[in-house]
Amino acid sequence: MVKSVIYDWMYRTWAPWDSVGFRQDLVDFISDRDITADRFPRTVDLGCGTGANVVYLAQQGHDSWGVDFSPVAIMKAEERAASAEVSPNFVVGDLTAGSIDDLEGPFDLLIDFGTLDDLKGEARKAMADTVTRLSRPGSIFLEYCFYGVTEELPWISFKGTSRMSHIAPGELEALFGDEWDVNLFREHSDWRIAIFELNRR
Repeated sequence: MVKSVIYDWMYRTWAPWDSVGFRQDLVDFISDRDITADRFPRTVDLGCGTGANVVYLAQQGHDSWGVDFSPVAIMKAEERAASAEVSPNFVVGDLTAGSIDDLEGPFDLLIDFGTLDDLKGEARKAMADTVTRLSRPGSIFLEYCFYGVTEELPWISFKGTSRMSHIAPGELEALFGDEWDVNLFREHSDWRIAIFELNRR
């Protein structure tokens, strides 16, 4: 897969998003919603990169999993976990596939920081199907994405969202509305980023 090769190269050299570490929005969300390991034992980061969020959740006591299609990212995620002296689970897998070897649901908390909005067309629908397949009634899906009305966005932007990679208003409802309730958790308006909380019915 050409895109996987590109991401492998970026993770070997410089992936700009990788310097962020675990996301403060995730920390705030699990605090606000009382997402404890007792109540939400199994967690999965879909498109986990080098595993910062996965390691953070493992440190909170969750049975924490991460999946990414880049073998280089997963290798670095395993090194990060070893350095932090935790033992989450990492899987190389395609989130648009009908199944992912060694990744079995259901998960209680599913998170995505910037994978769904990087996909297009049928691939985006396929990932949405994966989210539902790996969840259960009562699961929460935290979706962090570039967000905006397509016609109001620049074609290319080096600070925030663009037409090339974003979720449009109403799109999450179209992808998930049959089985999930979609609610806005937070916005970062200067970057046109939105974080949505989806609750599985």
